[in-house]
Amino acid sequence: MNNYNEFTIIIDTREQQPWDFPEHTVAHKKLDAGDYSIEGLENILAIERKKSVNEIANNIVESRFKDAILRLSQHKYSFLLLEFDIENVLNYPIGSNLPKRLWDKVKITPAFLMKHIVDWQIVHNIKVIFCGSSSNAEKVAQYLLTKIHYIEIVKKDKNNETK
Repeated sequence: MNNYNEFTIIIDTREQQPWDFPEHTVAHKKLDAGDYSIEGLENILAIERKKSVNEIANNIVESRFKDAILRLSQHKYSFLLLEFDIENVLNYPIGSNLPKRLWDKVKITPAFLMKHIVDWQIVHNIKVIFCGSSSNAEKVAQYLLTKIHYIEIVKKDKNNETK
């Protein structure tokens, strides 16, 4: 019988300030997509983390980030966890950590940001979750990892029983 809560969380080696997962074994290795996954499920599960609306605004025009979105979209379970609220997007750059003196130079608009966020969800089938804070995002990631691990292990167990 499996213990469905025992699994190893993979944290991408490029993740600078990783979330804590004290109840799990953690391994650091390069992931092809996302910042977090589960050992053995790396090809179907990817969680990408974005800390601020500024990070999204900076990334959104980079070809590297577009490639990252395409890689995420290849996963059965793909999530983009945002450590900020939707208001930060709808009011951008107001409320961002961008200095006020630069606001009139910003070419990225709230509508441009929302267009991409909606595209990621509808076109690329990536679930985007506004978590409001780093600590909320970490908790959401824990719930997602636990649930997906459970679903995939139960499915594997059922397949083994029918053989």
